[in-house]
Amino acid sequence: MPRSLLSLLALFPLLTGCQSSQRMTNLVALFTDFGPSDPYVAQLKGSIKTIAPSAELLDLSHSNAAFDISTASYLLSKSTRTLPPGSIIIAVVDPGVGSGRAGLAVRTQAGRIYLAPDNGILTEVLAREGLADARTLPIATESISSTFHARDLFGPAAARLVNSESFDSLGAKAEKILRLPRNTATVMPNQAKGQVLYIDHYGNILTNIPGSELAKLKVGQLLTVTIKGKSLSLPFLRTYAEAPADRPFALINSDGEFEIAINQGNAARELGIKVGDPVILKL
Repeated sequence: MPRSLLSLLALFPLLTGCQSSQRMTNLVALFTDFGPSDPYVAQLKGSIKTIAPSAELLDLSHSNAAFDISTASYLLSKSTRTLPPGSIIIAVVDPGVGSGRAGLAVRTQAGRIYLAPDNGILTEVLAREGLADARTLPIATESISSTFHARDLFGPAAARLVNSESFDSLGAKAEKILRLPRNTATVMPNQAKGQVLYIDHYGNILTNIPGSELAKLKVGQLLTVTIKGKSLSLPFLRTYAEAPADRPFALINSDGEFEIAINQGNAARELGIKVGDPVILKL
């Protein structure tokens, strides 16, 4: 076999790998604050399916707190982390719709594409996945509603991607992307300082203290945790099932966060905790 042909064959896996890393799937995932009962989700889905009948639509959440961009940024990053490369995600919590804020198409280093308003909602996604490319979506005022860009701008853009339109054709390169201030914990040899980032519907208290920085903790030991100025002695456990009933405890949750919970109880309600409260863990 000629050497030139051997060289070409050797390059073939690399070439096909590069192509597959850029290839979109037909999966379009939806993350909004539109609610489950209003007609807005249905209209968004219709705008996609009209252009791309083969699109596979996945509802991530439509029950996010209305207008809360910061919480949406946090939940969006957690909701999309297991989606396959090539997924297209429409993320819309958009109190500034119709204003001068831009619409974005963002490709991350993880190979996912996000279509979203440029209002900071992609802050945590970009921190987790990294930025590969970003485009500004042109907003044609004669064909796009000033109050529903999800249906008239982001939905059709996602559909065009499903129909194999290139990412680059969506718009000119974005010069910058708005990012929200990030709440990061401070971990020192003797203590970790953070805050409550989220309270889920179980009442579990999710903090921004990373479990990866807490390797010295041992299952079963008692931790001293000060939260909202109140000092607590909490057993550090591996699972919810190991915890005694009606007593707060701490663990590292499935997303690697330091969490305070009550087995089959509502820790936030029992302890009077809300998002933003400071947390200090003695190490």
